[in-house]
Amino acid sequence: MTTLHAHSALHKDQPTGGDGGVAAVGLRLGSLIDFARCSQRFGVIQGYLHDLEGYALMLLAEHAEAAGVALEIGSFMGRSTAWLAEGSRRAGRGHVVAVDHFTGSPEHQPGGTHPCPDIAATGTTFGRFESNLRAAGLFDEVRPIRASSEDAAREWDGPIRLLFIDGDHSYEMSRRDFELWTPHVSAGAFVALHDVGAWEGVTRFYNELITGGEWEHLFAVNSLRVIRRRASGISG
Repeated sequence: MTTLHAHSALHKDQPTGGDGGVAAVGLRLGSLIDFARCSQRFGVIQGYLHDLEGYALMLLAEHAEAAGVALEIGSFMGRSTAWLAEGSRRAGRGHVVAVDHFTGSPEHQPGGTHPCPDIAATGTTFGRFESNLRAAGLFDEVRPIRASSEDAAREWDGPIRLLFIDGDHSYEMSRRDFELWTPHVSAGAFVALHDVGAWEGVTRFYNELITGGEWEHLFAVNSLRVIRRRASGISG
């Protein structure tokens, strides 16, 4: 494994003297090194989230100022969960909530487009999810809810500062997850959707959502889209 460090000349050993250029270089290198280290830790976890998408989620979990928890719909084997948990841990914002029945989406079943050996062998990915997060030192930062999105939403009553939707990518279920959980999203909170542009269903839903006027697009990282309710539409 490669060991990464920043040269001391870019940090406290170097007199700053108002040299904003050196400070800017140090800041950017620090972010690059942080990304590389996190990628080494979490890149071994099975899943379809790109490391840059994961780093964006980590930063959102760390810096989202709204009230509530970071909560994801669709955890699979814990790749996105690890990124979210690391960000929440850094900010001291409590557990990440991971909602998943852990039996896989339709594409993960035997004969599907992305069959999963764990599901074929045991019917669940939860064992792999737990072992991956324990290996990353983050399992204690996560509160798994082993239930369908609909069942979990029925029992949920807390605020959410970051909602990450990455479950069933069909149009119907993408819309359903959004409608179930966004009533709990706090004022100023972020909502992120994955695989926009990669899966037809969630892409169609996202495009309809953005043209509807209530939600505004903030930024994109690969297939990750981050949105927020427009100020005029914020309530509570």
